Amino acid sequence: METIETLISDNRGNHLVVALYFYEDVDKIESFNIPIEFFDLDIADININKLDLEKPIAISAFLKMNQWLLEQFLLFPNAVFTFICSTQALETRHKGIQPEYYRWRLFDALTQRCRPRLSESGINVSDIIVGPEGYQTYARIFYRDKHAPVIHLVIDHIESKYH
Repeated sequence: METIETLISDNRGNHLVVALYFYEDVDKIESFNIPIEFFDLDIADININKLDLEKPIAISAFLKMNQWLLEQFLLFPNAVFTFICSTQALETRHKGIQPEYYRWRLFDALTQRCRPRLSESGINVSDIIVGPEGYQTYARIFYRDKHAPVIHLVIDHIESKYH
């Protein structure tokens, strides 16, 4: 699996590691069931990790992350990107909210800032909830119109991964 990653500093001593994990060709055939006419489609998972879990991270790092992801969308015009919120424990000041929902709200707020630029670039966004009842999390798929005929296959794969 090819990986592209970047380290983003918040200039306060904390960092985000943002990575794109591209699926192999064999995965596109065997796992996603992508038809041969879409074989040149790239599919990548977005992974975001904070290096120092004990330190808060400044919003500037998230804004830089948005910019980097937008640049990647433009660099890979034949790619579909997916993001699935982690369900791992997360310390926040927001009690009573599940970690995956907190992460989702944060990721959603950040990507809302990019929606006009994504739209101008011809990138669509589709949201889904994945996982069995009681263990659900949120996912987002970024794709272009030309990939719409197979986006349901990407969604099906993501849903099956979490059931």
